[in-house]
Amino acid sequence: MVAASTFATAAILLIPQIASANTITNSNFTVQTGTNGEITSLQIGGDTYPTNYVMNATNAPNQNTTDHEWVGELMFTYRLGTGAWAQALTNKSADARTISQTGNTVNITYQNSTNSAGIKNFKVDESYSLVSDYLKWQITVTNTSTQTLEIGDFGLPLPFNEFFSGGNNEEIYETRVITHSFIGNNSSYIVAQRPSGIGPSLLMVPDTTTGAGLEYQDNWRVEEHAGSMWAADQGGYSKGLNVYYIHSNVIKSNNRGYLANTSLTLAPGASKTYAFKFFKAADEYAVQDRLYSEGMVDFNVVPGMIVPTNQTAKFDLHTSKAITAVSAQYPSETTITSLGTTGTNHKLYQLTMSHLGQNNITVTYGSGEKTVLQFYAIESIDTALQRHATFMVNNQQWNVTGDLRDKVFDDWMMQSKAKRNSFAGYWGWGDDWGLTHSQFLAEKNTITPVATEVTAVDNYLETAIWTNLMNGHHTDYLVPDFLMPQPNTTPTYRGYAYPHIYNTYFSMYKISKLYPNLITYKNPKTTYLLRAYNIFKALYDGPVAYNWSTGLMGEMTTPDIIKALQDEGYTTQANDMISKMATKYNNFSANAYPYGSEYSYDNTGEESVYMLAKMNNNNTIKGKINAKTRASRGHMPVWYYYADPVTITGDNWWNFQYSTSLAGYAMDDWIRSNSASPELEQRLSYAAKIANVSAINSGQISSDAANIGAVSWTYQANKGNYGALGLDGGPLFNGWRGMSGEADLGLFGALKVLSADIAVDPIFGLYGYGADVSLNSGKYTITPKDGLNKRLNLITEKLSMELERDQYTAATVATAKNDVNFTLKNVTPTAAHVTKVTFTGLAAGTYNVLLNNAQVGTVTATAGGKTVVSLSIGTNATYDVKLQVGTVTGPQEISALGTASTSFVSSWESLAGLNDGYAPTSSNDRGHSVYGNWDNPGTTQWVQYDFAAAKTLSSTSIYWFDDDQGIDLPASYTIQYWNGTAWVNVASPSGLGIVANQYNTTTFTAVSTTKIRVNITAKTTTSTGIESWRVYGM
Repeated sequence: MVAASTFATAAILLIPQIASANTITNSNFTVQTGTNGEITSLQIGGDTYPTNYVMNATNAPNQNTTDHEWVGELMFTYRLGTGAWAQALTNKSADARTISQTGNTVNITYQNSTNSAGIKNFKVDESYSLVSDYLKWQITVTNTSTQTLEIGDFGLPLPFNEFFSGGNNEEIYETRVITHSFIGNNSSYIVAQRPSGIGPSLLMVPDTTTGAGLEYQDNWRVEEHAGSMWAADQGGYSKGLNVYYIHSNVIKSNNRGYLANTSLTLAPGASKTYAFKFFKAADEYAVQDRLYSEGMVDFNVVPGMIVPTNQTAKFDLHTSKAITAVSAQYPSETTITSLGTTGTNHKLYQLTMSHLGQNNITVTYGSGEKTVLQFYAIESIDTALQRHATFMVNNQQWNVTGDLRDKVFDDWMMQSKAKRNSFAGYWGWGDDWGLTHSQFLAEKNTITPVATEVTAVDNYLETAIWTNLMNGHHTDYLVPDFLMPQPNTTPTYRGYAYPHIYNTYFSMYKISKLYPNLITYKNPKTTYLLRAYNIFKALYDGPVAYNWSTGLMGEMTTPDIIKALQDEGYTTQANDMISKMATKYNNFSANAYPYGSEYSYDNTGEESVYMLAKMNNNNTIKGKINAKTRASRGHMPVWYYYADPVTITGDNWWNFQYSTSLAGYAMDDWIRSNSASPELEQRLSYAAKIANVSAINSGQISSDAANIGAVSWTYQANKGNYGALGLDGGPLFNGWRGMSGEADLGLFGALKVLSADIAVDPIFGLYGYGADVSLNSGKYTITPKDGLNKRLNLITEKLSMELERDQYTAATVATAKNDVNFTLKNVTPTAAHVTKVTFTGLAAGTYNVLLNNAQVGTVTATAGGKTVVSLSIGTNATYDVKLQVGTVTGPQEISALGTASTSFVSSWESLAGLNDGYAPTSSNDRGHSVYGNWDNPGTTQWVQYDFAAAKTLSSTSIYWFDDDQGIDLPASYTIQYWNGTAWVNVASPSGLGIVANQYNTTTFTAVSTTKIRVNITAKTTTSTGIESWRVYGM
């Protein structure tokens, strides 16, 4: 291969201008070409915004250098006979270039350049043509020599408009694009789309009639292209140039490939034509339709390209062509079963793998065409999570009494098989890498508590954080970014550090509350909670940046912290958090692109902003976040791109950053709450849930026993010969970084969303994501394998079950959502306790609750609402739990059938919570929306339900709202019904209670009516409110 320095032509900056040579246009595309034979502008007809999908000298002026490689320029490495390899670049062939235009076709020819790196010994005919609804890019090479021509490298530089200059949101989200590529031989394709997810997008596919395809992707690094503004992180170009290769037999020595490498050999006078097509695609599904119609393999998969060894995947090869073979890289450790064909040429297969790590599945189809699916096998999720937790306690925690490092969970370095041990200040231990390790371990122990792990976290918080890192900050609760000897001179302004610590404290609060006798805790549970709150408060009230207008990772816990404060009676603190989040929400809601984070383009803020939108019932913003996060993630059948979001670095590295699972929370919630096509969206969402678990080393990253159980910060898809990019670098371990870094933040995100999800997929039929499932007599039989066994979601039926503590090992659930039976596994059988199980979406009705076949209570469910079942669990290892429809013998709770209205409601409150099925835990429970009429002291305000048909009503229950901030319990109230012409007081009311923290039930003489009203009279100096209002009738 030509020496790397040959490619590193000195980057001489040219005057930023575009020399436009030709324009071709129709209703589908407008394309401008330059004097270098390149495409300078590629715009889609009727686009939502006037986006130019390619880089040029105007939008990327720093790259307007002598070594430019714009879209349409070509790179070859060739040899004659068995001679030496030589380089041939079209950008060095100006003396051999001719450009002409005929109608909507631009032709460029290269031949007989005198430049040492120009095109010679072969001819290149290149053309851009607008044909029907696509742009055709055709390249023909002809051997003009008298010897055999071998083209070892046939490279296509494709700098789509991914130059993020740090401009405003409109520039980033309306004029720039992100790309996703599949290097998969004949079924390769590339998608360029706006980062917002607002369509349409640009799709590039091979012209299958020419045998075109891609087998290798290179990315320019400074080590190989010294001085070039086209190398990654040079001249403001974070991603760096990606070159895609049809043939790659020489460039393969850069070691960035995954597939076999080939050359093109031409006899004297022989020629070969390759072509590619660019299409407009309305959305991700239109991309798939186009792949199929172009004769390629459109691919679908469940649960994703990363598959635990105890789960079974299914994949769909959607192609009109015959499948001739589907072969495994490790046949003795892989089982592939054909499941036949469904629909229109959806050829289904079932897959299990036992070989950890990458598993290539090669598909041959049509007339010798080929593509390669790249799967990845991990060990069972529960085993992997526990393996890592054990490793952390045994290997990553310092136990050096009196030393600054004592009780710190340090970064593990696979290259040295030791803790990082960097405590000198900036870039040492702290920030988003050091502070996140305990965040995972603490949250993991809220689910599966292990005494030694809980002790380790408790010691860490008390010694490493409270005593050492926060030394001198026990009243202002500011957090220095790094741990170092006193005086600590590292800044306290970095807001990103704060959630890591307050979330660890909050998890510790939950542990001590749920498992009070597990260990002897350093502090009462409320101390952990209040420290979490005060660190949160300092984040917003202190001299801290990255707060009010920045989405921080881990903020999804905010509503839970608020509710915990309310439950513990810390109303003032809870209200302070509510107020701060209202301000932050307002800061984001005014933005067309509410994604603010640290970088000009990033996905860190998605999780936080989605949480704010959810707190404020803003489905528009929630939808924007869902669209953006899906757009940032690859849909390609390779494990390191599928469901994996890209940042400003593109798809070359920083794969499996923490946001893969953490921001996956947004997709998961959207699917269960809002999606119009949840079964389709579930595929990508579930893959994101488990993706970060792949960073746990079970032997597939490093086989060294000393590293088993460690985690890797990120994967580097472009691999290469120069080791890991990023902090502390070092060698790559099967493509993974050796430092643990932020991996635990991704695992924290996974813990928040992992679940068993049951869906009736339009292609695969009934499938259990993270579960085995079957359907018999209208009931699902489910065995969870998601790793946590705490959450179950019926995606199609919209029913969810979540255990506050303990686990379930099997469940039977009626598709009618009116019958549930599950086996509860007692996680702490040494201590009797109460386990709360929350159901969302049960069929409306009254249910008997049975524990080991003995009825222990009844609950009432409203359609679409939440129903909480409290189970008294003793010391048995398992319990059988049933919810069965009870016999209706009297009035039922029917408030969900009513439409609520009022004389007045505060603009920041809502009527929606009155009959949403939520069960309040206190009179200041902000876990849902509440009704309040603040600033109406001493007045009488009313709320009422209107029913579509007359109901016979006989009682009502009111849970009063009291926030100690101007809303108080009422002075009195009356209940009235509509008699057809006027409001009349109910007869013989009994109850009329005004007691906080409970339902106040009033019975009265049954009456048939279409309306019921409560008239609430406030005390002289306060207003009134209601958490929940139930009405019973028939």
